[in-house]
Amino acid sequence: MISIIQKLMIHTKYRTMNKIPTHLTDEEKMKLLQLSKEVRGVFVEIGSYYGSSSCFIAEGIWQSGKQSKLYCIDTWQNYGMAEGKKDTYQRFIEATEKYHEIIMPLRGWSYDIAKSFGEKIDFIFIDGDHSYEGVKKDVDLWIPKLNQGALIVLHDIGWAEGVQRVVMEDIAPIAKCEGRLPNLYWARL
Repeated sequence: MISIIQKLMIHTKYRTMNKIPTHLTDEEKMKLLQLSKEVRGVFVEIGSYYGSSSCFIAEGIWQSGKQSKLYCIDTWQNYGMAEGKKDTYQRFIEATEKYHEIIMPLRGWSYDIAKSFGEKIDFIFIDGDHSYEGVKKDVDLWIPKLNQGALIVLHDIGWAEGVQRVVMEDIAPIAKCEGRLPNLYWARL
């Protein structure tokens, strides 16, 4: 049971996390937190940006009390973002400081990191390249690294045709159960 002090700490964290720039809605952030509370083990996030989603996933891990790690993978060079190319790594580190014991940043392209990533994964959040080729490459490289029953979450299914197509062709056919918000999809594989 969560004490009043813990509830106050959580509320303060939410206010701080909600100040981090993101394209996630409040409902999507809370869904990431909820889903991450249900999983124990190795977490991977592809496309960490400024760290908002990273913080909500890490907060779910923290609230669950489970000993888990979140590997955040990004170039932090803003290649796919509308505001243009810039190095956002320092802002990510500052935004995720409260979770430095949970979050392990891995700087580089997801497909390069996948080649040497040796751990089995229990939760993966993909919010990187939204082109069909980019999403397909991430799914093809990372799904074989998932444990049976792992959770896969993809952002921007509401508008990104690449995400929609990969979910329809590659993930939905092997999903044991699925869920969806307008722009967030998850499945247990």
